[in-house]
Amino acid sequence: MNKDDIKNAIEKLVPDEEMEQKVFDRISKGQKNVFSMKRIAVIAASVIVVVSIGIVAKNLADIKVITTPNTSTTGEGIYIPKMELKKNASKNAKMVALIVYQGKIYTHSSTKITPENAEKLIDKKIGTTKESLDEWSSQKDYAVELASTIGIADVYTVKNYDKNFRIMTYGKQEGTIYAEFYECFEGITVKNGEDVFGKLKIENNISSAKLQRLESWNNNKQEYKELKNLDTLNSFVKELKNTTPYSQESLTDLFTKEGEEDQKFIYITLKDGSEVELRLFKDGYIFYESPHIFFKMEDKAFQKLWNELD
Repeated sequence: MNKDDIKNAIEKLVPDEEMEQKVFDRISKGQKNVFSMKRIAVIAASVIVVVSIGIVAKNLADIKVITTPNTSTTGEGIYIPKMELKKNASKNAKMVALIVYQGKIYTHSSTKITPENAEKLIDKKIGTTKESLDEWSSQKDYAVELASTIGIADVYTVKNYDKNFRIMTYGKQEGTIYAEFYECFEGITVKNGEDVFGKLKIENNISSAKLQRLESWNNNKQEYKELKNLDTLNSFVKELKNTTPYSQESLTDLFTKEGEEDQKFIYITLKDGSEVELRLFKDGYIFYESPHIFFKMEDKAFQKLWNELD
């Protein structure tokens, strides 16, 4: 891929409001992650680079969405195109946390990894990011391997995960470990839940799980309830591969029209220590943030789990 291809690849990103909120949440939680603080500074500067993944964030009025027609019935699925970054897009545009690796864009993942487990997942070192992408970046900046918006961080492949899907930043500062996942879904067609959830390796790999209500999530209360019936959760997870994908654009009203009792978050901790966040909607929809796609589960396993999330 030449530098023009990579420039085009970076030119297709749209503002992700949920990602921005989570960065600000970190401030209130008192986290001093050196990499996160770089992203906070970038956001605070009101940069003019727009992120968009084709299948979109909430600000849909100014976003061109690309989806496969009749996604729910034809079996063709949803195509996630190559990402692009557009400059001079809007005075309100925000920079997002991203890394350029092998000509593709990896964006910050909602899946977390605890410091004590992060070191165990380190595989091969890819290199060190270059603090090179900002509102003044030129075309040649976008063609640089490991160009990023997150500052300087060492980047690694992750044990047991495909490097074409997930990489990890890892570092220590004053004895504290900082590790974050970055994921890439661009250039693939999602035909069912397996195309996304299969990459996360949740099935037959659950260590524990917890529930968070929407009111707690919205207000950063960090109030959680342990899920004790893992049999029900495992049945739900088993059915994730059979779910039907829908573009975020087609169901974006779910975020705002569903009441507080109609949305719930579950956090699934896997045996390797990674924690997967899934947002559930009462009518059987599941949302995983990174690919910006909803998945509909028709199986009774969803309703059984939902009924236990009280």
